Amino acid sequence: MIMYCSHCGTEIPDGASACPNCHATASSAPAEKKKFFNEPSKKSKSFAAIFTALLVFPATLSVAIDLSFDKASWAGYVVGAMLVIWVCTVLPALKITPAPVTAIICFMSIIGYVFFIIQKIGIATWLYQAFLPMFVLTAALFAAAVALISSKTIKGLHIFSFLSAEAVIYLVALEATLDNFHFGYVDLRWSLIISCAFVSVIAVFEAFSYIGRINKK
Repeated sequence: MIMYCSHCGTEIPDGASACPNCHATASSAPAEKKKFFNEPSKKSKSFAAIFTALLVFPATLSVAIDLSFDKASWAGYVVGAMLVIWVCTVLPALKITPAPVTAIICFMSIIGYVFFIIQKIGIATWLYQAFLPMFVLTAALFAAAVALISSKTIKGLHIFSFLSAEAVIYLVALEATLDNFHFGYVDLRWSLIISCAFVSVIAVFEAFSYIGRINKK
């Protein structure tokens, strides 16, 4: 079989271990170049299409209501939020770009939306007192979920229990942050009520998980 150099394309004689032209290691075919943009799978394309269609309705509806009745330009907040949700959900699913690049794009979309709100409101105090703490908490909870699930530290029904527990933490922190920002004190109410539902969900998942372990013995 004729072999060619993967660097310069020169034909390599039989038995030679290096290219006689550039002295590179012999190869039967040119080296495959790594692509920066990857081709998404059919499942990811289907997910992107369905998810995009679902976001179109609330975005267009909010614009129609805003233009027809209020005329206060509040629809921009909704449309901006829909765009951020789309970027942070669809791009990771498509896996078109490497993970670090996708993370940067998602982060920049969030930052862009934050500055859009600042421009509309004209004040930035809420950024440090409300948004920044919740953003850090969201990033921490997301990182913890990805790390524990990908490493299979938690698996099965325990995953849903863990995500429910994170939802409880997030809701309580959200109400506490908003109360402190608006009133200067914390008075937890609605977050505790909703958290009770999540605690019940955790109890159900853990009960089913326990039953599954018993039946396997």
